[in-house]
Amino acid sequence: MFLSAVRSAARSASILRPKSSLHGSIILRSFSTAEASEGLPDSIKRVGSYSAFPDERPGKNYTFNWCLNGDGVTPLRASAYRITKPLDLKVAQLAVPKKMPLSVKPASAKKMPEAGTDELSFETFDEVNQRTRNLLSLSDHLYCPEGHVPGTRTAVRVITNSPKLAPEVLAYLERAPRKDPPESLPITVYALEGTEE
Repeated sequence: MFLSAVRSAARSASILRPKSSLHGSIILRSFSTAEASEGLPDSIKRVGSYSAFPDERPGKNYTFNWCLNGDGVTPLRASAYRITKPLDLKVAQLAVPKKMPLSVKPASAKKMPEAGTDELSFETFDEVNQRTRNLLSLSDHLYCPEGHVPGTRTAVRVITNSPKLAPEVLAYLERAPRKDPPESLPITVYALEGTEE
């Protein structure tokens, strides 16, 4: 079996793909012969097949996926959308909210149980937090609106699987400058939809 890695898009463009789709990619092409491939798995016997690396597209961005991994969520379905502006909602095929900014009356802090109290032990909080992250990792799509908490410069990221919640959160948050490469933010919210708990 012979494996070649071609980095020059101009040299291989006429053979493999149009030039426009090769910018910044490495093309891998493998050649094999029938007599040399006996006993090898089918995945290795491909003749003349190629793939492009990196295989990024909207919803599949390696640096953002690693950033989410640092936040404890690994997008296993390769569909995680970073949403910082209304155009990002359209790319993620979500509805753009009619009213921006969205005004919300927050719930009283007294109604929220705090970890380490009689209502919510640290062990229960940690268990539910980890289970939520695991279920988000298994979701078909992740939507991650980012912005500033209204009236502050405190950055927040909401990681959710809810296509209804993400546009509302983006409408609520104040727009913040998009940092590339992405990094973990001071506040991360995990919002899971579609579970019995």
